[in-house]
Amino acid sequence: MGRWDYLIGRQPQELKDYVVDQVADRLANELRAWPPRIDEWLDELLRYRFRAAIERPSAPGADTLRVGCEMARRELLREYDLIDAFWRSGSYRSLLPDETEEATAHFVTQFLVDAALGFQELAHNKFARRELVALVEKVEDRLLRGHRFRL
Repeated sequence: MGRWDYLIGRQPQELKDYVVDQVADRLANELRAWPPRIDEWLDELLRYRFRAAIERPSAPGADTLRVGCEMARRELLREYDLIDAFWRSGSYRSLLPDETEEATAHFVTQFLVDAALGFQELAHNKFARRELVALVEKVEDRLLRGHRFRL
């Protein structure tokens, strides 16, 4: 077997798709190795707000990650009314039973949105909003293996 034989029969992948896959792998790995690395806090109030999430004794469960990913996806889609209605309804309590889980879901949302927008900025806006949504969906696939939450 030659060095490149494993490539025979594989479908070509667009460069953008490959890059999004690589970024999704990295973000999913950072979330698995809880807490994810934060390079710097630009806002001390946010650091204080998310303190319970960052200092939790174990990684968040699937429901918390599901809510955080869905909220990040909706935020990137700019569906703010839908997000607001979800939080105001109180129905999130069935998935996030306490304040730590709620704070963690908000942290995951902020982490993913900031990471996606930072990636877009680094790439000089070569990735459209819909591609950032696809990035979050790929992170969901890696973390949740198809067990998504949708509003």
